Amino acid sequence: MVVLKRKKDVYTVPAGKTLEQALRNLGILPETVLAVREGKLVPLWHRLQEGEELQLLDVISGG
Repeated sequence: MVVLKRKKDVYTVPAGKTLEQALRNLGILPETVLAVREGKLVPLWHRLQEGEELQLLDVISGG
């Protein structure tokens, strides 16, 4: 399993899917978050691997 953390929420998703697929399955729009692992951005096309833990940071925009 893969762990995705967003604020106080913790999600577990199966390995093997892309990050984008996992986010969409959770009902999270991929455009609204950035995934980070060990201080580095993880692209949406990244295939999730067993045991990974990613932090999801909300994207904030404004004018």
